[in-house]
Order: sequence, then C-alpha cells, then structure tokens
Amino acid sequence: MTLPQKIYLITVATYIIFFALFIRFFFWKRYAEKHYWNRRPVLSMENLENLGALTGKPLPRFSILVPARNEADVIEKTILHMDRLNYPKELYELLVVTDEKELLRKAAEKPAVLQETLRFLAQGAARKSSISETIERLALGLLTHLSLQEIKPGQLEKGLGSDLKVPDTDTLKALVREIAEGLVRNRGRINMNRLYNTFHRLAPDLSDADIQRVYPYFLSIAVPVVAYYCTLRRDLNGRVVAAMIRYTAQAHHEVTQKILRAMTDRVNGKLAQQLRRLQQQNRLEPLLAALYDECFPTTQDIVERKVAEFAAGGRIKLKHVVVPDDFDGMVGGALTGCSIPSTKGRALNYAMQDVDPASEMCAFYDAEGRPDPNVLQYVAHQHLRRNGEVKIFQGPVFQVRNFYEMGPFCKVASLYQCISHDWFLPVLFRRIPFVGGTNLFVDRELLNQIGGFDHSTLTEDLELGTRAYLHAGVWPEYLPYGSSEQTPPTFRGFFRQRLRWATGHLQVMEKIAHDQDCDRSQKMPLLRSLFVKGQLEWTLYQTISLVPPCIALLWWNGMVDQTIVPYPIRMAMSSFTVFYLGFLVYLFFRYSRYFDDAAKPHTLTGLCGEVLQLFVLPLAAFFFPAPNTSALILRQFNLEPKAWVKTPRTRE
Repeated sequence: MTLPQKIYLITVATYIIFFALFIRFFFWKRYAEKHYWNRRPVLSMENLENLGALTGKPLPRFSILVPARNEADVIEKTILHMDRLNYPKELYELLVVTDEKELLRKAAEKPAVLQETLRFLAQGAARKSSISETIERLALGLLTHLSLQEIKPGQLEKGLGSDLKVPDTDTLKALVREIAEGLVRNRGRINMNRLYNTFHRLAPDLSDADIQRVYPYFLSIAVPVVAYYCTLRRDLNGRVVAAMIRYTAQAHHEVTQKILRAMTDRVNGKLAQQLRRLQQQNRLEPLLAALYDECFPTTQDIVERKVAEFAAGGRIKLKHVVVPDDFDGMVGGALTGCSIPSTKGRALNYAMQDVDPASEMCAFYDAEGRPDPNVLQYVAHQHLRRNGEVKIFQGPVFQVRNFYEMGPFCKVASLYQCISHDWFLPVLFRRIPFVGGTNLFVDRELLNQIGGFDHSTLTEDLELGTRAYLHAGVWPEYLPYGSSEQTPPTFRGFFRQRLRWATGHLQVMEKIAHDQDCDRSQKMPLLRSLFVKGQLEWTLYQTISLVPPCIALLWWNGMVDQTIVPYPIRMAMSSFTVFYLGFLVYLFFRYSRYFDDAAKPHTLTGLCGEVLQLFVLPLAAFFFPAPNTSALILRQFNLEPKAWVKTPRTRE
C-alpha cells in the first residue's frame, strides 16, 4: 500500500467519524422526545386549579429576573412579552435589573456630544473629517424634528391615507430619522430590506402592502433632512443628493430631477431659517439636550416609562432595580465606595433583595429572552404534582431570533445550537448539572441557601448548577419549553461569546478542584464529565476539523490515491455533504417560527439568498470548535479573558 493510498484511507476514516458524530443527533432526538417533549401535560388554568385543589396547595408565585445593562434596543419588547405569559398576573412579577454605570456613562458623555453637535451645526465639518455616529444621529434627529414641525395639521393623515392610524410623535421621529440614517449610510441609495425592517420594528401594525403605500411619504420627509445634513458634511457633496433623487425617488427624467431638487432646496431653506432662529433665541442647546434623550434612551429610561404604564393596572407587577456602581456583588452585600466591575451574577445577586418573599421560584431570562407563553403553567404544574421536589428547571434556548441579521457563519452556528438544546441537552443532564442562565427556574430558598450566583466567574450559570449539586444535592431537570434569543450577528461577536463560555468552563473546573467543602465522591466524577465535555471533546473536534483542509492540500499536490477504495464507497462519501446541507435546510424550517420577521427579506429572491448562505457549512465546520481550543491555548499563557463582557444585541 502506497503512502497516497494510506492518506486516502485516513480521509475515509475521518469522514466516517464525522458522519457517526452526526448520526448521534437522531438518537438524542428519540431520547428527548420520549422522555420530555412527548410527555408534556395538557396545560390550562382550569387544570392547574383542579390540581391545586387536589393537592391542597395554592398556585405557586414566581419572580422573573431580567438583567439589562445597556439593553435599550431590546428591553421594551421583552417587558411586553413577559406581561403576556399565560399565568395569572397577580401570581408573578418581573424585575428588570439595570446598572448605574449606564447612567453614569451617559451623564459623562452627554455634555461633550452636545457641544460637538452644536459646533457641527454652526460650522459644518471640514472635508474628509470623520463624524461620529453619535453626532450624526443627534444631528439627523434634530433636522427630523424640525422637518416634522413644518407639516401642517391634517397633512399626515392625508399622506398616510384615512384607513391607517397615524403613528405617535416619537414613532414618527424614529421612522424618519432611521430612514435618513440609512440614506446617509448608503450614500443616497435606499436599502429596501432595511426600510421594511425599520417599519416592521417601529410600526409593527403595518403590513407589507401598507409599507409599500406609505414609505414614499416618509421618504419625502427624509430626503430634505439628508440633503441639509450633506451641506454640513462637506465630504458628502451634491452627488449624494443626486443619488437620492435618481434612485430613492426613482426620478430618472432630467426635468423631474430639477423639480425635486428645487423642492428639496426650498425645504432646506426653511430648515436653515429654523436653526438660525433657535440659535438666536438660545433655544438650540436645550432642544438638543431633550432630543439626545430621545435618540439615545438608556435602559433605565425605557424601564421607568413601562413601570409608569404598568402602574395604571391590568398588568403584571413590574419592578425596576438599579445596581449601584459600588455594590460588592454578594447576596445581601454592601456598598464599597469604589466602582466594582459589572457582571450578570452581580446584578442578579443585588436584585434578590427585591424579590417578593412570597415567590417560591425565581426565573431568569436574558434581556432579549422570549419564553414560551405556557412556561409558567408547566413549572407550576410540576411544582404542584411533585410537591416542589424539583428545585431547578433548565429549558432550551433557541438563539435564532435575529437570524436575518446574522452573517452566514453565525446562521449555521445558531441552527446547530438550536438542535443541540432541543435534542442533546436532555442527554447532557444525565452527566452534568448544566445550568444555562436563561430560561432557568431556581427555587428561591435554594438560591438563598447556596448564596446566589458567583459574580466573579465568566459563566456564573454553569457554576451555579455545579455548586447546587455539590453543596445542596440538587440536580437540574430539563424544561421542555423553549425560549428564543439572539446570536451575535458577526463572527467576531460569536467568537468572543464562545471564548468567554469556554474560559468560564475551565474556571468552574478549577474552582471545583480546589473546593474542599464538598464530597470527593461527587466531585471527581463531575470533574471527569466536565473534562470529557470540555477539553477532550474540544481537542478531538478541532483535530478532526483540521483533516479535510490538510487532505485537500495533499490532493492538490497529487499525494492522494483514491483507487484503494471502491467507487460506490467514494460516491457514498460524496453524498455526506449533501446530507448535511439538507439537514441544515430542515433546521432552517424547523426553527423559522422563532425568527424575528421584522428583518425578513420581503422578496422571494432575498429569502432564497438567506437559505443559500447556509451552504457555507463545509467551510464553517473548522471554526465551530475554534473558540474552545483558543480558550485552552490562552489559558496556558494566562491570556484568557478576565472580565465579563456583555453579548452584543441586534436592535428590535
């Protein structure tokens, strides 16, 4: 047997190993459905009340805790979703936990931004000088505000049509401003997918047909705003305005272009007059300060507004908890007088003091979490039926809601993460007390007993699950009700998130190894399981993923001889890739109900393009284990991440 033949046999073996690892999904599926998904009870409040009467116990109360630092882009819709869960509103509360650091940062940044924007409005920008996105948004927000003031009463109703409700003032401003930002970003050309996304997000009641009707009206307001902004940004000269008129307004006739340009110049003249009048009356800076809060609301601004709305009645009890900058991070901890780094565990520990003492379980969700509407009913059902013996429930998290905003690699990774939580997580619970930190329910007394979360680790969730087992003998149970969330839209964000998770896994193992207060007969098997699911599997997967590119390189240099393997076997191996891609398309349709349709392409061509991006799977396979192996390498040189970093969100 020649060396090229041996190399090809190694290739065959690698492909078979890959396929065997893949086939495991279907065994996991059978286990998960048999023991959990197909055994979900029929839920209704009537059944729950009957069960409560049978057991002689009242329905349990819940406290839902949502840590939300710098989450202004997503928190409002999360609050509204939590209010719609299928459970009596008087039996659960929502605590949104924000961080004082967000307020302190805004207070520190705001004066400088206002002064820079005032200077920009008065003097414009030098050619080729950079303008920050913050100043750009505030300037466009001001120009949008002034443009909308010029609209006469009844003109909006006429422009939108009598059958459509006119959005409130804040929504109108946001719509026009974001359209203007898009025009500036695209140098005068409009991105229709982004346009539809903006309308679906800010005016969700509008259908695609409604958007098709009304968007030209909003463009007619936004075009002069952008045109005036371009006069201030001298590097965006007249070509941007010309592009807007030609492509955005679809005016290709020269006479029509001249008419539109004249109309735009007329509006620009009015904007200039308004700005001069505001400057002369010393009203520009106070107006900018007010608009700054509109353009850059903090999480606290949004939560306080929702607290006021919910106080009117008929809603759940909404609490706003602000973590002080100098809180030490411990349950029942103290204020230190100096700034303490923010972590998710620190925020949750602080909020525990505000949890209703009558609550029997605490639920934890991330700031963009959207749990199944029946999840509280299920946990209540299990709590009553099993007399509260299950202290921790951990459900699957389907991180695909911003699917249409992700890059190709993140699309593939997010779909495989879904199937892992759907089918593999129940199997994982047989060996590891895995806790994911979101879609998580923990008995309130247990939390107090074990001292809450460890705020110093990068994966406070996994650490909580292992500590609950080692120090309280509690093992989590799988919760067969999913919650949708986001995946970082870029590979860089994805890599950093997974690197933090892998580093936290190693931290937890090190902490367990040094823990002298737990039973060694429990500790050692757990460490072995964590090692197998961590370092061993990471190294194995990364090693296997290196084989295909190495074989391809050898093939290119004529060092692979495939004649050693019969032709039918070679054909079967070639079909593996088709099988993998077909499975990925199946995942796309299986989890598409969790996608946020606001960013969904509005054309069939665009939707097909989204599916075609999944075909990067053969190239993406190498990068799946890369964050984990990177954590192993960085740990050896003490270069691993030390600080907890918040996952970036997509605006909703």
